[in-house]
Amino acid sequence: MNPRKRQTVIRSIRAKGEQRQPTGPCRIRQLPSALVMEILSRLTPNTLINCRCVCKSWLFVISHPHFNRLLHSRSPIGILIQTFPHPIRWKGRILEFTQIVECAAPDLQLEKMSFRPKVSIPLIGDKEGFITKYGLLNSCNGLLCLSGPKRNDILYVCNPILGEFITTAPLKNGIDYLAFNGLGFSAATNEYKVLKTCQANQAQIYTIGTGVWRDIGQAPFGIVRFPFNAFLHGALHWATQYWSGYEFMHSFNFETEKFQTIPPPSHFAPKRKLKERVTLGVLGGCLLLCAFEDDSSKFDMWVMKDYGVQESWTKFLVIENLSPTRSLTRADYEPIMFLSNGEILMSYGASAVVLL
Repeated sequence: MNPRKRQTVIRSIRAKGEQRQPTGPCRIRQLPSALVMEILSRLTPNTLINCRCVCKSWLFVISHPHFNRLLHSRSPIGILIQTFPHPIRWKGRILEFTQIVECAAPDLQLEKMSFRPKVSIPLIGDKEGFITKYGLLNSCNGLLCLSGPKRNDILYVCNPILGEFITTAPLKNGIDYLAFNGLGFSAATNEYKVLKTCQANQAQIYTIGTGVWRDIGQAPFGIVRFPFNAFLHGALHWATQYWSGYEFMHSFNFETEKFQTIPPPSHFAPKRKLKERVTLGVLGGCLLLCAFEDDSSKFDMWVMKDYGVQESWTKFLVIENLSPTRSLTRADYEPIMFLSNGEILMSYGASAVVLL
């Protein structure tokens, strides 16, 4: 093309582009919704909360179910802490989200965000936004599941970014002495479901939006150690200890609505009383098993590289001398985050976070 003609075309395109550009502060609203979703999904929670107030179109994007899953898949790991602001009176609990960001400096960069629900339901204790007498159960795709103070109380599913809650219907009669419950997601039906069981081996499922609990048969019996973050491949995972001392691992698939037994590492021989305190989690898309021996300070970590295959369990880390004194050897250590420099951020019981 002749250089003069090319310059003329470029000027024409620029002129047309300038004519099409809107004037005033609303120019950003002209961005396509897909591009807005792509940009917003890469922001930190603190910034994202403020973006809800920019305009209605942004609020619509942030409120879309697909955005919540997209945000969860891209966001760095964070810690949700339930604190007691009045330790003497043991009154009032606050949920605080801490975003963990690795930086070049030796210390981690922390960005806190207080959880302040905007809806008026019994969950709110006072004007400070306290979440009184309610327990934090688990999370799934960025949504939280909270329980009431009573055994047969309703459950709450909430979106921390939007500050909105959904309450489940009252539990059907005949279920008490709850052993565990948790929130999950079925990718096949695009539905969130809440599982609730009891020590009488009964299990019920609640699909969000239906308003009805359904009986789904028998559940594994035993003392459940239900982890906060063990949702993988559409299923929740947990360790169950029977009164005899035998320990097993189970899962519940929210698509098939079936319970399954997860095979442990081969050295966890069946029909043998275990001495380890076992917890489950997720690490790098694999099922994580943490075993802390009761009579020592040894802490083992395993990952199931091929999901469902017992032979794929691999011990990748052993930590010794965790507790400085024997009185602390039964502490509950659980990994929270593996840093790029090889260090591990772990929780210590319910009162501290340590860096190893």
